[in-house]
Amino acid sequence: MSCAEMISASVAAYVLGLPLTYDNLWYYVGILLLTVLLLTPINYRYSRVILLHWLTPGLGYVPGSGDQDPHGLADTI
Repeated sequence: MSCAEMISASVAAYVLGLPLTYDNLWYYVGILLLTVLLLTPINYRYSRVILLHWLTPGLGYVPGSGDQDPHGLADTI
């Protein structure tokens, strides 16, 4: 996801008038870093959604599953 966002940001900067020359290299680096930092929360959320719904479709929420103590550790404390 971040790779596609960086490509989109650099193409957008070029289309909006920032010429792709060696003198403007650090402008592109700054634009890319700013884009990645601003979109980090969105990437984090949607990577979790993709993992849960597409990569592990059989995994689901089971109400009450956290109530049991499978190892019996509650009695030892």
